[in-house]
Amino acid sequence: MHLVAANTLSTVEALSPAGERVGKIVDFMIDTERQNVVYGVLAVGGVLGVGAKMLAVPPASLSYDSGRRCVNLAVDTAVLDEASGIDRSNLPDEADGDLLA
Repeated sequence: MHLVAANTLSTVEALSPAGERVGKIVDFMIDTERQNVVYGVLAVGGVLGVGAKMLAVPPASLSYDSGRRCVNLAVDTAVLDEASGIDRSNLPDEADGDLLA
């Protein structure tokens, strides 16, 4: 087991399987009834956080690299580009199944 603080993870760059920077993890959504992380919110694109598309990424698609201080995303950039994104004012109850590793 390797514990990492949520606020550490919610500020790191996300890298594609090819090592490209694709965005940043900006939040994690937690089900307080079942006591588990439902998805990470990944901001993709935009300039200085404005106009970024938000994606609900399943935890199984994310792995933390403590040496490089980033999150490795097990989803190709083409899949991210085609994903529709989420509305932060009307959050989904689950992650986008198309973004599952």
